[in-house]
Amino acid sequence: MQSVKQLSIDDYTYNVLRNLPTIEVSLKALIKNVSKAQNQIELLHEKDDGFITIAVKKQNKWMQYHYSKDELKDNIGKILSIEGINVYLSANSFYKPFRRIENIRKLNSLYIDLDYYSLKNFKNLTTDQIIWQLECDYFREKVPEANFIILTGRGIAIYWLIEPVPYKALPLWNAVQKHFLKELKDIGADEKSIDSSRVMRLAGSINQKSGKNADILVYSEDRYILREIQEEYLPELTPYVKNPYYKSKGRNPKIVNFFTLYSLHYARLRDIVTLQKIREGYCKNKEGSLVKSGQREFMCFLYRYWSCCYEANKEKALENTIDFNKEFKVPLEYKEVERATRSAEKAYEAWFKDSPSGTYKRGGYNYKNETLIEKLNITDEEMKTLETIIGKKEVKRRDNQKNKIRQKAKRRNEKGLTKRQQEKLNKENKIKELLSKGFGVREISRKLDINVSAVSRVKNNKY
Repeated sequence: MQSVKQLSIDDYTYNVLRNLPTIEVSLKALIKNVSKAQNQIELLHEKDDGFITIAVKKQNKWMQYHYSKDELKDNIGKILSIEGINVYLSANSFYKPFRRIENIRKLNSLYIDLDYYSLKNFKNLTTDQIIWQLECDYFREKVPEANFIILTGRGIAIYWLIEPVPYKALPLWNAVQKHFLKELKDIGADEKSIDSSRVMRLAGSINQKSGKNADILVYSEDRYILREIQEEYLPELTPYVKNPYYKSKGRNPKIVNFFTLYSLHYARLRDIVTLQKIREGYCKNKEGSLVKSGQREFMCFLYRYWSCCYEANKEKALENTIDFNKEFKVPLEYKEVERATRSAEKAYEAWFKDSPSGTYKRGGYNYKNETLIEKLNITDEEMKTLETIIGKKEVKRRDNQKNKIRQKAKRRNEKGLTKRQQEKLNKENKIKELLSKGFGVREISRKLDINVSAVSRVKNNKY
C-alpha cells in the first residue's frame, strides 16, 4: 500500500476519503470528539440504508465522498484526524452517490443554521445566551423543541429529527423548512441552509475559521412525525397535503401557493432526470430515434431553471446542472452548459420577482405540457414513466385506471370482500355452526339446500 506520508496534504485527504473503510492512518483525533461525531451520525441516520455524504473543505478546495452509515460511523475518526480541514455531514441520504435533490432517498430531519453573530442585536451574545433565547421565545411556541443543536464554532445549527420519509414528501418537507426559516429569521436563520441536499458542520470537527471544536447538545432522541409538525404549525396546508387536487374557496394563503408550485417544480425536475435515464443518456429526434445531441442544451436549461425555482439557490442549481449534464452519452463542455443555461437564472429571478405570493404570473418560463412534449419528443410510452409532463391521452389513461380501482373497491365491503365472497363465507360459517351442534353432513345438505360435497369440504377443512 502506498505510504500516505509521501503524499501532499490534498492528496492525503483525497486518499483517506476515497479509501476510508480500508486505509490505515494514525488516529490523532480525541476520543471525545470521535464520540460526538458518531453520536450525530447515529442520531440522523439511525436506520438509514442510503448513501451519506461527507464533505471536507481546506482553504478553497472542496471534496466529498459517500458512504453507508456503518462505514462512516466506524471510520469517522480517520477523517477527524486530518489536519486543517472543515468537515460537513449530510442530514439526509441519497439512493446513489450524487448529492442532488432528485436523488434523495430518506429525509431524516429538519434543520436551520443560525448565523446570529451577523446581527447587530445578537452578535455580542454567547451561544449559551442564544440557546436560552431559543428555549424561552421560540421552542414550543414558533417551532418545536429541537432534538439536538450543533455549536458550530461560530453559529448554531438546530435539528429536528423526523421519522424518515421518502423523496415524495420533499415538497411538504420544504414547506415546513421555509416556515421554520421565517419564524427564526429575526434570530439569524440562514436562508441558504434549508435545501434538502445540504451538508452541515460535523460535531467533533474543528471550525478552521474560529479554531473551535464543534460540539453537540442533545435534547431528545424521540423523532417527530413530519405530518404532525405540519398540522400543528402549518394547519392551512392540511387539505392540500391530503388531496393535491383540493381547491379552496377564495384566495389561497401564500404558503399554499408556494407548496403547490414547489411540488410542480420538483416533479418536473424529476421527470427531466427520468427522461434522461430511460433514454440512457441519449436525446430523441422527431422520428423517434435515439441520437447523441439535439436536446441537451434545453434539458440542462430546464434542469437549472426548475432547480433554481425549487431550491432558491443559484450556485447550487448550476453545480447540480453540471452534474446532470455529465449523465448524457456525450456531455456538453462546462462553458457550453453555463452559456446555454444562463438565461435560466435570469428567468428564475424574473419569476421570483413577479411571483411574491407564489402564483404563476408573467415572469419566468411557464411551459405547458404540450410544449415540453413537443420540444423533447416525448412518446406515449415514455409518458407512462413520468409524473407531470404528460399529454391528455395519458391523463385519460390514468383517470380510467383510477376509476377501475375505485369501482373495484366499491364492490367490496368493509372487510375487503365482494358480495359473492361474503355469501360464501356466511355459508361456510353456517355449516360450521350446524356441524358443531352435531348435525350430520346429509342433514345439513338438506337443511341449507347445498351439495353434500360442499358440506364435506368444510368438515374436512377443504372449503
